Amino acid sequence: MPNEKRYLHLAAAVISGLVVLFIYLHLVDDYTRTNLVRENGPIELMSALGYFVVLLIMFIRGGWSFIRRHASLAVLVVALGLRELDFNARFTTMSITKIKFFLSPQVPLGEKIIAVLLILILLAALVDCLKKYLRPFLAGCAKKNVVSMTAGVSLLFMAISKSLDGLPRKLRSLGLDIAGQNSLYAESAEEILELGIPLMLIISTLAYFSRHASKTDSPSFPGTNKPSAQDDSG
Repeated sequence: MPNEKRYLHLAAAVISGLVVLFIYLHLVDDYTRTNLVRENGPIELMSALGYFVVLLIMFIRGGWSFIRRHASLAVLVVALGLRELDFNARFTTMSITKIKFFLSPQVPLGEKIIAVLLILILLAALVDCLKKYLRPFLAGCAKKNVVSMTAGVSLLFMAISKSLDGLPRKLRSLGLDIAGQNSLYAESAEEILELGIPLMLIISTLAYFSRHASKTDSPSFPGTNKPSAQDDSG
C-alpha cells in the first residue's frame, strides 16, 4: 500500500536521523555534548514532548471516545512522558521506582501509599494493554504491518535504552570498568534511543489512523483487523 510505504520510509528516516545525531554528539566538544544529553536537556525534553504528541494525535484523530476506549494505552503513554520529566522522583523523597523507596524509614508513609496506588494503576493499565493488544500486535508483526512494526521498534528501543541506563555502574558491579569514551557512547546511545521511542510511536499512531481513517473506534490498536459491530460492543 502507498500509505504503508510512506510510513516505512518515515520510520527509516527517523532511524537514520538518530544515527546522525549519535555521530554528531561525538564530533562536537564536550560542553555541547554534555548540554545536549544532560538531565532535563534538549534531547530529554524532546523525548517527553514526543509522548504527549502521541496522545494529542490520539485525541485529534480519534476524539474522546477513542481515548476512553483505549484509556489504558493513554495512561501508559502519559506515564512514559512524565517519566521522561522525572516525575517518578520530582515530588517524592527519592524515586518511586527504587525498592529502597519502600524500605527506607526516611520516606513518609503517605508517599509510600500514593506510590503504591500509582504503581497499581500502571500495572492494571499494562495488563489491560497486554490483553487487548498483544495478539493483534504479534499478528501485525507477522504480516509486516507498519503499525505493529513501528510499535515493535519502539519497544526494542525501550529495551536497549533500559539496558544502557547506568551501564558503567552495572558493569563495575561485575568487575568490569568502561570509562572515558565508551561510557560517553553508552550515555549518548541511551538518550538517543529514548528519543526514538516516542518518535516511532508517533509514526505508529499516524499509520494506524491513516489505515483506519473512518474506523477510529476499533479496539484492536495497534493491530490490523477491521473493526466490527461486535468489536464496538465489546
